[in-house]
Amino acid sequence: MPITFDAEEITGKLDAIRLTQLPFAASRAANQLGWELKNSAWPAFARRAFTSSGPPVPFTTGGGGVTGGLLYKHNRGETQVKISLEQPAPKGQDPSRYLAPTQAGGQIYLTRFTRRLKRSPEIMPSNFGYAAPLLGSPGFAGQRGTKGIKSSFYRTVTEALESGSTRGGYRYFSVTKRNGRLKPGVYRAQGRSELYMLFAFLDSVPTVPSIWNFEEFAERESLPILERILPQFIEEALK
Repeated sequence: MPITFDAEEITGKLDAIRLTQLPFAASRAANQLGWELKNSAWPAFARRAFTSSGPPVPFTTGGGGVTGGLLYKHNRGETQVKISLEQPAPKGQDPSRYLAPTQAGGQIYLTRFTRRLKRSPEIMPSNFGYAAPLLGSPGFAGQRGTKGIKSSFYRTVTEALESGSTRGGYRYFSVTKRNGRLKPGVYRAQGRSELYMLFAFLDSVPTVPSIWNFEEFAERESLPILERILPQFIEEALK
């Protein structure tokens, strides 16, 4: 999404000397705006907005040198900066895609893990719509990275379910209908004493309300930054 601004409208009336420095200062401000949105404004906003399943993962927030979050692009000499959430990610699982439902409202993003399980009705029958991770389960201990649950752990679980073999001394199995105290879902077991539910099978794909808007975020956060840095850059250009 491009962000453009009227530098003279932000600064107000300038004298002739300062006016000559405005194009240079405005281009510099556009670049600095992109940097501050990426490293400060977006991480703070993401931590406030995306808390329904606990704190958002670093790949969502970005900032502080962490891979993920907001991207920005500025061409030298321009008073425009482009921002997006289309981070390079395996198989298209970038923030712009999995955050889309929270912007538009509706069904959440159907994970590759759920889609793969649904291809095997004996593992996840068609009457279930979603495999929801129970992130508080001790079974996920050590299996969370900067992008959420580690992709290697997803592979371990799916391969164990499909082959019926153990992985790392653990047995993984699915329950397709309530069996005593076991609810439908995916479990990890070791011996007779350790049993943890990892994923719950839900009847339908969860829905979320619209909780944010990318354009509103950009407009709300950009103006205060520009009002602060643009006059500063004009004065620095005069030195």
